[in-house]
Amino acid sequence: MGWPPSASGEDKASLWSWKRPDEGDCPSRRDRRGRYGFRHRGPSGNAFIDRGHATFRAIKYAPFPVVGALAAMAFGGGCEILLHCSAIQAHAEASIGLVETKIGVVPGWGGCKEMLIRQYALTAAPHGPVAPAIAAFNLIASARVSGSAFEARNLGLLRVTDGITMNRDRLLADAKRKALDLVPGYSAPERPKIALAGLSGAPAIRNLLDSEGIAGRATAHDRVVGIALIDTLTGGVSADPLKPVGEDEITAMEKRASIALCGTPGTVARVKHMLATGKPLRN
Repeated sequence: MGWPPSASGEDKASLWSWKRPDEGDCPSRRDRRGRYGFRHRGPSGNAFIDRGHATFRAIKYAPFPVVGALAAMAFGGGCEILLHCSAIQAHAEASIGLVETKIGVVPGWGGCKEMLIRQYALTAAPHGPVAPAIAAFNLIASARVSGSAFEARNLGLLRVTDGITMNRDRLLADAKRKALDLVPGYSAPERPKIALAGLSGAPAIRNLLDSEGIAGRATAHDRVVGIALIDTLTGGVSADPLKPVGEDEITAMEKRASIALCGTPGTVARVKHMLATGKPLRN
């Protein structure tokens, strides 16, 4: 199966969005647990993703430090917000992760890009663009979440410079102190250039995906989502490992992959099932 999956132009330019049942054309009613249905949203989905990118870019490159205080859980978009902060102060028992693949999409607000950057920064990682892409793929494709802040640090979701608070009542005070400590001499980080593995790395990651399928741990739609994620993390056929790209190029690939996946029946089924039951669908 190739990528993007076969879908109409209208499907590829669409997203699903929240809608209250009393707004008119929602296909499902609110259930007893208070969940809402959803409706099909057209080209405005592009603007929705673009606004997220602009917001997170402003957080990362603000002329002052932005510190995220993680008290309990930060999944998906919440995790992506924290990944763009200057620093994170997390409670010791906090859980964090990029879980978008559970509903059939890839992280679309900079999660893929930030995990690539973090994996490159790990001193234990081998040199070259393939190893960071594999590490980011293993984390994102499995929708792995940390069981604690210490595990999040081992996974690369927290940096060694991020703080961990043992007493949750002290979390905001510790986060404020970290922000004030960063103020003297603070300047926004330089915009990185990232070498993407391209065709030199994509086959290796596809082999990992195929192995998961043979072992029965990856479903048919997991493969569709996985291929989209591989193309995003490696840059696809046009990427040249000798020509690093900027963040905007990677976030553009995230956006294309997310929108294309939203037009696939498998992702639509996952979203419907999650809204109806609160549990991920394995299709």
